[in-house]
Amino acid sequence: SHTHTPNKVSLSFPNNNQSLDFYFLSVDLMDTKIGSIDACKPTNGDAVVNHLEDAHEQIDKAISTALKESKPVYISISCNLAATPHPTFSRDPVPFSLTPRLSNKMGLEAAVEATLEFLNKAVKPVMVGGVKLRMQYGSIGWSVGATLGYAQAVPEKRVLAFIGDGSFQVTAQDISTMLRNGQKTIIFLINNGGYTIEVEIHDGPYNVIKNWNYTGLVDAIHNGEGKCWTTKVRYEEELVEAIKTATSEKKDCLCFIEVIVHKDDTSKELLEWGSRVAAANGRPPNPQ
Repeated sequence: SHTHTPNKVSLSFPNNNQSLDFYFLSVDLMDTKIGSIDACKPTNGDAVVNHLEDAHEQIDKAISTALKESKPVYISISCNLAATPHPTFSRDPVPFSLTPRLSNKMGLEAAVEATLEFLNKAVKPVMVGGVKLRMQYGSIGWSVGATLGYAQAVPEKRVLAFIGDGSFQVTAQDISTMLRNGQKTIIFLINNGGYTIEVEIHDGPYNVIKNWNYTGLVDAIHNGEGKCWTTKVRYEEELVEAIKTATSEKKDCLCFIEVIVHKDDTSKELLEWGSRVAAANGRPPNPQ
C-alpha cells in the first residue's frame, strides 16, 4: 500500500509491516494520475527495484513517465530492502519540469477536413458537441438532474436540454431547484405520450403514461418566484418563434418549451438501437 505527500511516497509492506519513504520530484502527486503502486511484471515505465544502488533512479524514472504520459506506472520493491538506508535517498527533491505538449498540426488539419467532408455529405441534421455532450437512449430520469447539475457548475453558460416526457416525470421536481438557483436553462420537453424507446425495446401497455399539463406544472412550481417562461408548441412555425423568444427577451429566464409530437415520430437510429437492445435482452441465460 502507499500514501503520499508532496515530494514523498511512503510504501508499506504487509508481510513485515515495514515502510520506506522515497523523496522525489518537486511536484504534488495529489494532482497527477499516478494510479496504484504495486508489485507487477515490468513494462515500459515501470520499475522493479531489487538493488538500492539504482532504486532512486528507477523510481524517479517511473514517476516521471507517469507524469509525462499521464498513465499509471507500477513500482515493485523487494521487501528485504524496506527501511534499509542508502546514501542515494536524499531529502532534496530532484529537479523536474514538464515540457508543454504541442499539437500535431497536420493531424488537426486532417481531422478538420474529415469532419467537414462528413458534415457536407450529411442528409440529416448533425449535432456537433464536445466532451460535455451526452446522448443516450434509455437513460430515463437521468437528464433532468444532469441538467440541473451541469447548469449549476457552469453558470456562465446556457444549457440546452432535450427531455422526453417519460424521463421528465421521474425527476420533474428538480425544476424547483433550478428556479431557486436562478438557472437560465432552455428545456425542450418532448411530449410523445409515453416511453417511446421502451416501446421499441419491448412494447406493452406499461409504456403508455398519464399525460400531464407540463407547462402548467412548471408554472405551478414557479409560483411567481424567480424567472421562468413556459410555452407549448405543436407546429414548426411555433417552435421557431419559441426559440426566438427564449434566446432574446427571455434570455435571462429558465425557459420551458413543451413540444407536442406524434408517438411514432422516431428516428431510424432509435429504431435500430431499440431492436439491438431487444435482441440482447432476449438472449437465453448464460449456462455458466
